Amino acid sequence: MSGQLVNVACKLKELFVPPQANREATIQAAAQRQTAWHRGDPTSQWPKVVDTDDNDHLVGAACWHVYDTDPYAVESDEECDWFPKGEDRDIGNALMGQFVTPRMTYMRKPHVFLDILFTHPDVRRRGAGKLLMDWGVQQADERGYEAYIDATDMGRSLYRLHGFIEGEKLEFDMSEKELQDIFTPFEWWPMHRPVGGKYEPGKGLLPWETQ
Repeated sequence: MSGQLVNVACKLKELFVPPQANREATIQAAAQRQTAWHRGDPTSQWPKVVDTDDNDHLVGAACWHVYDTDPYAVESDEECDWFPKGEDRDIGNALMGQFVTPRMTYMRKPHVFLDILFTHPDVRRRGAGKLLMDWGVQQADERGYEAYIDATDMGRSLYRLHGFIEGEKLEFDMSEKELQDIFTPFEWWPMHRPVGGKYEPGKGLLPWETQ
């Protein structure tokens, strides 16, 4: 993955791609982590979109997970080991916990999950994002599964077009000024797609709703 494609338009990149002194080293370390995660996870699938008129140049890709069982049935002790041990890793673990807790609470069932979606800045709004979303919701529909996304503001309108409904905005709970400067502002929305992408208000509850 080239440096041009590493474009995360929010402070979340500081959590997943903590900066090093050398920018290229930061990118390479992040790419190696993503590759290792993908190869070690049989639920991980990376559809891509290429420009066939430009030597199959990569214009976008997405990481979808297809879970045929509850992916959170076994408690995980994984840490943000890309942060150095000590206070930095403790902070990373705490923030990652905040980020994944809604997902782990709402989706204790078979489902399809969109982890990452990106398109090259030069070719946005030309349909690549739609193709990547179409691929994922097709996986859900073929299996009769619900789908879930932790959405940033940039992607919400695209996700809505594919049947996803958003919950209330969430933000990191930051208590120290230094951390606020690094990781905020950052906000995200849990987004859920019912089976078949069809939701009728009053007929069934969304995951974050209660009786």
